[in-house]
Amino acid sequence: MVDTKRNRMRKCFRLILEKKYSDAKNFLKNNDFQGVEINPGIKFAIEGIIDFLSDESKGKHLKDIEYLKELYRSFKHMILFVGSDDFDKEYFWTWISFLNFLRRQLKLKSNTKGIIDDPSEEPKSDEAT
Repeated sequence: MVDTKRNRMRKCFRLILEKKYSDAKNFLKNNDFQGVEINPGIKFAIEGIIDFLSDESKGKHLKDIEYLKELYRSFKHMILFVGSDDFDKEYFWTWISFLNFLRRQLKLKSNTKGIIDDPSEEPKSDEAT
């Protein structure tokens, strides 16, 4: 069941990186996770990721590996050291999973343009969290 959830998250992350934001939102609404419950924390995180990436002024952060590392550390800290409830844990876990997915995609692409500059060039690897 965990692998199914992980695979579904990868599919959702791919849709987001391909700028298919409405498809990613519909993916969550249509319960496309096939029997795997989508917690509210995950839904809010996905919506936050979409909002972040759809804001042109924030898109530059996808090219800044140091910024992404700091964001990752911050979210990891929130899960480990802050008294988080299930909502918070799922929210931060989803962001961490997305950042891991993005990092791997950037590593595979191995350039400084940023993965979403040309989604047609995105590697088709299934590596993620």
